[in-house]
Amino acid sequence: MSHALHTARRLMLTALLALHMTAAGAAALAGGPMAGPATPARVGIWLMTDGPAKVQLEYWPLAQPAAVKRSAPVAVSTERGHSARVELEGLQPATRYAYRVLIDGTAVELDDTPAFTTAPADALAPRELLIATGSCSYIPDPPHTLTKDSFGAGFEIFDTIAARQADVMLWLGDNIYYRDSDFEPADEAAARMHQRWAATRSFAPLQRLLRTGQHVAIWDDHDYGPNNANREFALKATALAHFKDYWANPGYGLPDVPGVFTRVPLGDVELFLLDDRYHRDDDAGTDPARTMLGARQLAWLRDALRNSHATFKLVVNGSRMLSDRPSAEQRGGEGWHNFPAERQAFMDWLVAQRIDGVFFISGDIHYTHLTERERPGTYPLTELTCSPLTARVHPRPFPVREVAGTLVTQRNFCTLQFSGPASARVLRVAAWDTAGARQWEAEFPATRLQTP
Repeated sequence: MSHALHTARRLMLTALLALHMTAAGAAALAGGPMAGPATPARVGIWLMTDGPAKVQLEYWPLAQPAAVKRSAPVAVSTERGHSARVELEGLQPATRYAYRVLIDGTAVELDDTPAFTTAPADALAPRELLIATGSCSYIPDPPHTLTKDSFGAGFEIFDTIAARQADVMLWLGDNIYYRDSDFEPADEAAARMHQRWAATRSFAPLQRLLRTGQHVAIWDDHDYGPNNANREFALKATALAHFKDYWANPGYGLPDVPGVFTRVPLGDVELFLLDDRYHRDDDAGTDPARTMLGARQLAWLRDALRNSHATFKLVVNGSRMLSDRPSAEQRGGEGWHNFPAERQAFMDWLVAQRIDGVFFISGDIHYTHLTERERPGTYPLTELTCSPLTARVHPRPFPVREVAGTLVTQRNFCTLQFSGPASARVLRVAAWDTAGARQWEAEFPATRLQTP
């Protein structure tokens, strides 16, 4: 049978199956629901079914169970991998809402009722805030058989994170792992990439975490494209469309600058989510004009930091930003250190503009540690690198500028806890193993992140 005929038959069978499921009303919830970051008046909820359907949400203030409202129906289609984003608007600020999923008018029964809390009306109000974070979440192919050499394992970490009841789960990239076969043949790549997302998002041990708190994400190479992929990746526009289908971020790039970068305000904490892939040059090049972020994204970042009134400004990237090469002969993996001119220009700008409250967060390298860079005349910069969640731990870690006592060489996640009154805000950073045992903790009073 020719490849063209095989593809035509496969597409026809897929279409017939979709029609049958729709006629039979057989669609079921396959992933989620998962809330994105809530504003005082709205929130986006992501979910995925196993076939075409109409989905809705019923929602109500937790203190007023009789005040139920229903969202407009959203069509779930095969073209978007049966994923959907339902927008809830007209909400009350600082209010805890519960909700349920309806598929073709029938309520889905879950073990726990999903819930979310809207932001306070005062956009900069200090509040108790807990962010959980991690990177490198590898899910093996079904039937998810594990061996001693499995690249992905330790899936109990998802329930451990959920048990922390964080307000926000910040996914630091490599949130799925595309396989090289997902991009071939070219005419099937979009469907195969959807299948990879669907297989990951329907993974049973992940569901409790998806339904807990609110979620935001960036990407790194493995949920963007092949290993170490950069701006030359031919399917990057397709990868971006898929990323939008499976997350509920508040924004994705600018109208004329594609990417996953955006701002997420969380009271007096603000996330600056970066895209380290779409515009990136090759890490191994020598041209001093090479870029990791691209000139227009960097201009956006500078404007966003300059205009932010947040006490804590968390700059979030897939690749490390503050680390250096282990030696002049060793490149030291991917990172902003491979783009020294671009990085130094940004660091000089931070000093010149006297930007307070900056704290970096990254993933990628399959071990965790804090990095610190001293800066004469101003506060030192610190970066939390947190990795991996379920992927294999790096067998030979090579941290540079490591803060003593913060190296973790097992599967782990991290938390960032913000507390205290406006005059004495404190950030506490901690790393935790898969069972929830704390590995270390470090404290950063807001005054420590201020220009003298």
